[in-house]
Amino acid sequence: MNAPDRINLDAIDGLAVLPSSLKRPDGTPRFNLHFPPSLVTDLGAIHLIRSENGEGYEPATRMLLERVLRRGDLFLDVGAHWGFFTLQAATHPAGGIDVVAFEPELVNASILAENITRNKAANVAVICAACGDRFRVASLVTNSTMGHSIRGADLRYDQTAPAKWVPLVPLDDALANLMIAPNRRLILKIDAEGFEAHIVAGAKSLLTSGRIALIVWECGGSYREGRSREMMIKMAAFLNDCGFRHVRPPEGHRDGPLTPFDPVSGHYGNVFSVGPELHREFNL
Repeated sequence: MNAPDRINLDAIDGLAVLPSSLKRPDGTPRFNLHFPPSLVTDLGAIHLIRSENGEGYEPATRMLLERVLRRGDLFLDVGAHWGFFTLQAATHPAGGIDVVAFEPELVNASILAENITRNKAANVAVICAACGDRFRVASLVTNSTMGHSIRGADLRYDQTAPAKWVPLVPLDDALANLMIAPNRRLILKIDAEGFEAHIVAGAKSLLTSGRIALIVWECGGSYREGRSREMMIKMAAFLNDCGFRHVRPPEGHRDGPLTPFDPVSGHYGNVFSVGPELHREFNL
């Protein structure tokens, strides 16, 4: 099966198979992403395929998670797409890492569940919902399988597109209802196309508890100006008050030294908000 740029993908049971760039000691992929071949030309799939056949998907974030995750952690993947970071955590060599993956878009959530099953990742729970600051129903707009945003959060998306109505749940309540052990260390990844501030607002109890060691979030193009930018700056300030310090990778998701992130600097890309437990490790 030919994917973009003539990258050949195998097929199993009628699904395209994309091997992970993360490898086991014997050189075999830690996991495989499976998806319908009709989505090979989707912009999100194209990005994943090209990345995994090059230096890997978001290498700076991938390597940071490899470094930070440890046995006994709970990894929260908010905006899990098809499960790249979910499966990275679930198959981490440390073992004993559980995952709760939130994915509101039904097709994506179905593919995510398929990948969890096919990779025998019994340590993953999938919640087909978006995260927010309160319980409600909201509409989702899209430009690809990897580009979904709660309507109004990212004005670059077509605000007149037909609505996909999805439930929103606060992270604090979601974890309380799942009866997760209250002393487990948490690693939180958020990819929500401009909705990050609302998600953080729904996780105040977790953020002030000291349990979250690291937050990976995207300072995307929706934060370039206006109210969204103001909300992002206030969110970063709130995280500062909770003891987090912000760093970022080199531009373009490249490997290299992490540098301090200033919310008003104009950097757009992933941000790593490091909790007090890891300050010494990161020289913060």
